[in-house]
Amino acid sequence: MAKTANYYVTFRSNDTCEFHTIWQDEEFQKIGESGYQDVLKQLKQQGVKRLNITGGEPLLRDGLPDLLKQAKASGFETQLSTNGILYADLAGHLTGLVDRLYFALDYPFASEHDRSRGVECFKTALAAIEQARTLNQRPIIKFTMTRESVRFLPEMVDLAARLRVPVYLSPVYDHFGLQGFEPSTIDHILYYSRRRHVLVNRAALEFVKRGGNNLVLSRCRAQETTVTILPDGRQVLPCFFNQAGRQGQAAACASCLRWPYILPSFTRGIDKYYWLNLYSEMINRRKLA
Repeated sequence: MAKTANYYVTFRSNDTCEFHTIWQDEEFQKIGESGYQDVLKQLKQQGVKRLNITGGEPLLRDGLPDLLKQAKASGFETQLSTNGILYADLAGHLTGLVDRLYFALDYPFASEHDRSRGVECFKTALAAIEQARTLNQRPIIKFTMTRESVRFLPEMVDLAARLRVPVYLSPVYDHFGLQGFEPSTIDHILYYSRRRHVLVNRAALEFVKRGGNNLVLSRCRAQETTVTILPDGRQVLPCFFNQAGRQGQAAACASCLRWPYILPSFTRGIDKYYWLNLYSEMINRRKLA
């Protein structure tokens, strides 16, 4: 089965996102950014089909449009997540190069979103989403839900409807004790997932119910399903968060909900997560069609 590559093209950031603290890590900031041609060739040889461009803020990476152009020419499915701050400068160069373009919105209100991001960028993000829609780049809002922000789920769903774009509801995977939901909250999320423009992965929600990865009966298949590339071209195994331990069984793996690795893991092994993930992908594709 096809592998996914999580390519951290840069560790630089232009916000101070409270969900992802790479920007605070001095060691990560020392890692340089190398060329991508050899990286793409290596990924192709390893059977990678899906390329998840991440960071840091990916739009800060020099030559990003050229990287994406080469990736598409090599036959990769591409996915990119951005805060939207630099989107207007690159918008015209991204058309046709990104299969799934996600814009991060942490809250449906400027005050809370800007607080979460550490910079005033809510209005810029909305303008970027509108521009991407006008360019037919089919943008998707990515709403990272915490135990705090999920209270504003109805408002986020309504905002996406007004913007005429889909919204993907993603449970946060690491946020100072604000990850994980009560069963009633998960039911609340599933209720809103019935809307035509709302995307969700039911396997992820079921995994949240379980409390994440169990070290004894680990569900992680990161080493089988994903490849992780750092900005300097180095590969790390089995994942970005566990670069030295055994797959799914290191201390960092306890209660893991890190979706770039857990969701691909659900494509291996026939169990309820496999079937819920397959069903969710089918429904989401229909909604995006």
